[in-house]
Amino acid sequence: MLIYLFRHGDAPYDSSCGERSLSAQGETDTRQVVQQHIDVLSQLQLVLCSPTLRARQTLKVLTDTLNYQEALLFEDALRSEGHINAVEYCVETLDVERVLLLSHQPLIGQILEYLTDKPGIGWSIDTSSLACLNTITFGRGCAEMQWLTHP
Repeated sequence: MLIYLFRHGDAPYDSSCGERSLSAQGETDTRQVVQQHIDVLSQLQLVLCSPTLRARQTLKVLTDTLNYQEALLFEDALRSEGHINAVEYCVETLDVERVLLLSHQPLIGQILEYLTDKPGIGWSIDTSSLACLNTITFGRGCAEMQWLTHP
């Protein structure tokens, strides 16, 4: 199974508004990373996405760039305060070979560290960063990171 971990694009904090919104730079960075990996991402079978505004806006850039027509699921377990065991349950119930998880820090970094069993590597996932992991199952130390791309 290939698991792609994608952190939402840049979304500056603004205390005057509710949910954070993707910035123009976030859109540009996301599009650049998706275009760089368009061949492999066009083979996705499913995208699991946090339901937050900035994640949904990142998803829109991804789906528009890829002309993605496959399955999309919005999953509360992928919010920044989510827990790895809830994400693991979601992924383990799937019958797919290529899935993208679109989430936030600190969760996306925690997932990377859990799957690779490499403490500290999680903070290397900046906004619009995309990692590819090869694994048989979703478990501690079960994955090998193939690559990590930053905008």
